[in-house]
Amino acid sequence: MITPRQAGILKLLAGRSPLSLYEIGAAFPEVSSISIRRDIARLAEQGALVRTHGGAKAAPVPAAEDFAEPDDTIDGVDAIILPPIEGRTADTLRLMAQRRHIPFLAESAPQNGGIYLGPDNFAAGHDLGVTAGRMLAGRLAEARILAVAIDHLANTKARCDGFLDGFAAAFGGPTRHWRINGEGSFRISQQASLDVFNAVPGINIVFGVNDHSVLAALDSAGRAGIEPFAFSVGGEGAGLFEILARGDRLHACAALFPEIVAMRAVDALADAFAGAPLPAEIRTPHVVLTMQTLSAYYGRDGDGFVLTPKAPTLLGLPTALAGARRQSKGRSIGFVPHYPAHDWYRNMARALQRRAGELGLELRVSAPTAGIAREIHSLRSRIAAAAIHRVNPGDTVLINAGVMAKVLAEAIADLKDVTVITNAFGVLEHLSGRAGLKVILTSGEYHARERCLVGPSLGALFETIRVDKAFLSVDGLSVRFGASARDERLALATRRFADASREVFVLADHSLIGAEASHRIVPLRQLTELITDSGSLPADRLACSSAGLRVTLADLEAEPVAGKLSASPDRLPATGRK
Repeated sequence: MITPRQAGILKLLAGRSPLSLYEIGAAFPEVSSISIRRDIARLAEQGALVRTHGGAKAAPVPAAEDFAEPDDTIDGVDAIILPPIEGRTADTLRLMAQRRHIPFLAESAPQNGGIYLGPDNFAAGHDLGVTAGRMLAGRLAEARILAVAIDHLANTKARCDGFLDGFAAAFGGPTRHWRINGEGSFRISQQASLDVFNAVPGINIVFGVNDHSVLAALDSAGRAGIEPFAFSVGGEGAGLFEILARGDRLHACAALFPEIVAMRAVDALADAFAGAPLPAEIRTPHVVLTMQTLSAYYGRDGDGFVLTPKAPTLLGLPTALAGARRQSKGRSIGFVPHYPAHDWYRNMARALQRRAGELGLELRVSAPTAGIAREIHSLRSRIAAAAIHRVNPGDTVLINAGVMAKVLAEAIADLKDVTVITNAFGVLEHLSGRAGLKVILTSGEYHARERCLVGPSLGALFETIRVDKAFLSVDGLSVRFGASARDERLALATRRFADASREVFVLADHSLIGAEASHRIVPLRQLTELITDSGSLPADRLACSSAGLRVTLADLEAEPVAGKLSASPDRLPATGRK
């Protein structure tokens, strides 16, 4: 997964390239040069940039005119295709599709709320294993297999399980295997494979769950001076097919056809836009390719390989690719590849672009982090809108510095007869001069990064003033640790706000629920209510509710009536879709 800082590095390089390590680091003064070096190394592994002596440059763009470069946003798309991205980013994208009630295709691996798009991963691995077992039966006294897997992803785990089962059934002789986690990284797969070759004698077969995995294992085998039989699931691009065509090291590949996956996706969505129901799942074919059968499905095109005209028919898909669904109304499809530079996603993006163009559809390709900021801001705006319905005329409320401060200030700006106490200069600037609002800035020491006041003197104000409610921004909230912040001084300042208030409301989007930052603000028992969104995990919400904290899902509440203030608004139960 590309982190926000890594996305920022890519944006810098897109504007000017190459850049030195010093120039890149200057844009991120809050982190060390070691962290920047690690980010650059990880992005280089993913193919997202190219390392240079003392810096980095943008990755080269393919010459194909029909390749869709990552767009800045997927706002307003009519459907989304989402690969198995991990972490909170994926949760946000899935929630976005559910909130907007748009078709959501889960590519390669099942995902909550999505329609599965892709092959039977276990069957692909199993068929390859059977082929490999029959090919090597009688040629090896014992099969000693190095399997380069990615077991934390369901699709790649299924491929590895299938291969080992299929091979054992077809080989007939004694079989042993050593399974390693390549983590989807060429470098990690390469080093882990080399460790196995050096520690375990007699490895004579390597299997990879994708192109990167098997190519890394073969590279390490060459370094170790051995020549194992190699097999792979994937067929992502020219690098693997070039070796398969020679037949010297890679003996078979269970091809999954990114081009066919793309075309099936666009066809299914085009049907849905025309009013047809989406299927429960969209299965795509796989075929075990060898040096002898490769040319039937892929032909050379310059330095690469492209799908042959007869391949769809060989795969049993002539009607699915007939091109009879051209749209009368413009619709758009969002595609969010987690590794845009990888061959699988480059080939899939090209095919999506071509097929969408044939049917009069627009394709928008976006990195996972693009569009997330807007979606998170939208959710935070809903949280803030729910929060101000806890405010009554005459109330004195506290707003601390943090991610929700500005959003809450925007929401509270039109209220009347309310006193706002804050340590955040951004809140002061936004609310100053608003009719009906009284704004008080606390004392304290200036915190430059957060533009707020902190320190012991901040609490002196609360000895002479009554405070009704505190609305807190936090960096994490868990049952075990309570509300927490990354910065110790901010945590202490926010604790003073909580201690001074009769009711304490935590405003936190789903990315913060279940997380624990370094410094505790207050335990859960000191909080009145958590206002969050339905992207938070049901188990985390249940744990908060069981501990006595009221939980409200702002994005599932009815739209508020304009201008109405209520101390006890009607709420939906603290449950919801995931």
